[in-house]
Order: sequence, then C-alpha cells, then structure tokens
Amino acid sequence: MTDNTATQINVDTFSDGGGHFVRTEIEVRSVTIHGPFADPQAAQKLKADQLALRSKAVEAIAEHLRQATAILPSAS
Repeated sequence: MTDNTATQINVDTFSDGGGHFVRTEIEVRSVTIHGPFADPQAAQKLKADQLALRSKAVEAIAEHLRQATAILPSAS
C-alpha cells in the first residue's frame, strides 16, 4: 500500500463593498493505492467496500476540518 497526503493552508485578505475580509482556505488531498491483488474480483470487492463507506469517510473528514478551523482565531 502506498499513501500520499498533502495539506495546504492559504490565508489572504480582500475588500468587497466597503468591508474587509480574511479568507482561509484549507486544501487536503490524499491518494492511497492498495495492491497488487491476485485477481480482479478481490480488487473489485475492496472498491465496493470503500464505496459503501464513502459517506462516513466524508463525514469524518468534514468533522476534522471543523476542528482544524476552530483552532484558528476568528474575529471578535
């Protein structure tokens, strides 16, 4: 198995309609490769298992992003 995860945080300021804003962008990308498999059915089974749990993985990622942004200071 190979795993490659990249995280980047960008912070900038901008003005719009007489107001000033701070924009924080958090980008995360993860690529994992499993294998080799002895036959295509084994690979298809893992694919199906992962797709079945995709919504739970998305929820977990969203929660971790909420926790990460909560660490950063916000306007008072």
